Amino acid sequence: MRWISLALAGALGAPVVASAQDGDLRLMREPHSYVDVADAFDDDDPFDLNLRVGFRHEYSYGNIQRERGSMSSGDPHRGAQNWVDVAHFTNRRNLLDLGLDVGIFRDLAIFGRMPIILSDDRSLARVRGGPDPGPFLSADADGDGDPFNDPPLFSVPFDSPTRSGVDHIEAGIMWSILNQHRERELPTWVLMVSGRFNIGDPMVPCSAGPRGCRVWQQSGTDWTAMEGGTNAGETRGTNALRIETRASWRAGYVEPYAGLLFHVEWPGSADRFYVPSGNLRGFINNQPPIIGELTGGLAIHPWEDRSSYQRFTVDLRFTGRYTSEGRSYSPLFDALGTSENRYLTSLNLEGSPGTSADLRRVPFTGLTDTAPHATLGGRLNLEMRAARFVTFALGVGVFYQSPHVITYADACNPNVSDVPADDPRTGTCRRGIVNPHHRTVLDLPGRTFRQDETVLLDLSFSAMGMF
Repeated sequence: MRWISLALAGALGAPVVASAQDGDLRLMREPHSYVDVADAFDDDDPFDLNLRVGFRHEYSYGNIQRERGSMSSGDPHRGAQNWVDVAHFTNRRNLLDLGLDVGIFRDLAIFGRMPIILSDDRSLARVRGGPDPGPFLSADADGDGDPFNDPPLFSVPFDSPTRSGVDHIEAGIMWSILNQHRERELPTWVLMVSGRFNIGDPMVPCSAGPRGCRVWQQSGTDWTAMEGGTNAGETRGTNALRIETRASWRAGYVEPYAGLLFHVEWPGSADRFYVPSGNLRGFINNQPPIIGELTGGLAIHPWEDRSSYQRFTVDLRFTGRYTSEGRSYSPLFDALGTSENRYLTSLNLEGSPGTSADLRRVPFTGLTDTAPHATLGGRLNLEMRAARFVTFALGVGVFYQSPHVITYADACNPNVSDVPADDPRTGTCRRGIVNPHHRTVLDLPGRTFRQDETVLLDLSFSAMGMF
C-alpha cells in the first residue's frame, strides 16, 4: 500500500511526512473525522470544543406511477404490476447545518446538531413523452363505471409552497470505547446515542396556488376542513432515537472504516395527523418507518504534516439504507392532501355505517402508508485540515432509491382478533377490523400509486473550528 500512497502524494505535489522511528508513519492524534471524538482532561489538551457550520444542497427526482388495473383490460390485481407514469416529481432543499461537540472527559463528548431549512421546494410535472395523466388521476373509485363524476385526485403540474425553518434539534453523547491513538494494536471504536426533537409547526398539505393549505379541525367527534391557510409548516413533527456504532483502523496512509445506524421515529407535534380521532385499533401503521443504515468507507491520507497539524484526506464512502413499512410523507403528500375528490375529502368510519354504535370518523391528512424500500449510494468527501484549529470539507453524494408503493394501507387490520363477530368495526372484514386509514381510491389493488426509481443528489461544504 505504501507505494500507492506515495504515488498519490506525489500527484498532489506535496511531501509525505513519515516517522524517523522504525520507518513507520507517525499518526496524528486525531483519527479520521468519521470516528473522531472531542475529549477533555487529556495530557496537554485539557478541553475540546468543536463548532461546525455547513451548507447542504439536496436534489431528488423520479416518476410517480399508478396501477391501471381498473382502467384498462389488464389484470386489476396488485400482482399485475401494470404501472403508468402520471407525474415527475422533484424536491430541492437547501440547508444550513450547525453543530457543536464538547469534550467532557477522555474520549467522551456530548454533541448537538441543528439543521436549518433555508428552502424546501417540491413540485409535480408532466412526464416528458408520457401519456396524458388525466384519465389515470380520475379513476373510477366506486366501481360505478363513471370515472369522471368527481374532480381528479390531483392535477399536473402541481407546486407546493416553499417551506423553511428548523426541522429538529439533535442532542446526544458519543464515546470512543477504543482509541487507536492510545493503543496502536486496537482499532478506534465509537458508540453514539442521540435524540431528535421536533420544533416548529408540523407540515400540513398545501398548494402554492390559490387553494392554499388544508387543516382539519376537530369538534367533538366531527371534523371540519379549514381551507386557504398559508402556514405550510416546516417540520415532519416527529421525534427520534438514533443509536450508531462506528469503527476504523489506521494502517499507514489508509484508514478503512464502517458504521451501523438504527433510527426509530415516533409522532411528536404531528401526532394528530398520524392518528386522527385517537389511536384506533384498526390502524395498521400509526408510526413513521424504522431506518437501518450500513456504512463502509476508506479514508486516504496522502499528505499530512504532524508538526503543523495539517492533513489532506480523500474519503470514499458507500451507504446502504433500509426503510421499513410505515406511515409517511410521500411525494404526493401535498397533492393528495389538498385534493377536491370526494373520496379524499370525505370522512372514513372505523366500521360499518348505519349502526347505532359510536364509530369514530377519520379524515385524510395527506399521510399514506408506504412500502419497504432500499437506498444505495456513495459519497466522495475531500477534507483539509488547514491548521491546528480549522478544518474544511467538501462532499458530493449520489444515491439510488428502489421503486416502492406509496399508497399501501390494507382495508382490514387482521391483527385484531378479540372482537365479537357482530362488532360494527369488523365491517366486511373476514379477519380483524376495518382500517380507517384505508382509502379505496388510493389503496385498493389496481389503483395504488408508487414512487418509481428515484435519484438523490447532494452537495455539501462545511467548516469546523476546534478549540
